[in-house]
Amino acid sequence: MRPHRRALWLVLSVLSLCCACSSPLTAREKGGLFGYLAGSAVGTGAGYATGNPALGAAVGGPVGAVAGVTVARGYEQSREVRELQEQVAQQQEEVERLRADVRRLAREQWLEP
Repeated sequence: MRPHRRALWLVLSVLSLCCACSSPLTAREKGGLFGYLAGSAVGTGAGYATGNPALGAAVGGPVGAVAGVTVARGYEQSREVRELQEQVAQQQEEVERLRADVRRLAREQWLEP
């Protein structure tokens, strides 16, 4: 095997081991990765039209990554807001139930000497 192929296999082996031991990607990381790939693709197309696809990909990738992270953050925040609204609704139901119990106990205590 040629030396550069050995080095390539070594690098690929180390990368695969590192990826296998890492935790799953968060929504923001997935959004950033998808955004980077989409931005690079769009940047390459725009760069091809202007005569420099590599520059287009180099500029489009980070812009896409920022956009992807921003969109993913928006989804996370809307999910968190939805969860908080559900918790508030459950707590309001609990408060109403407790108020009804207090009224019932007050009537029972008032009627009994």
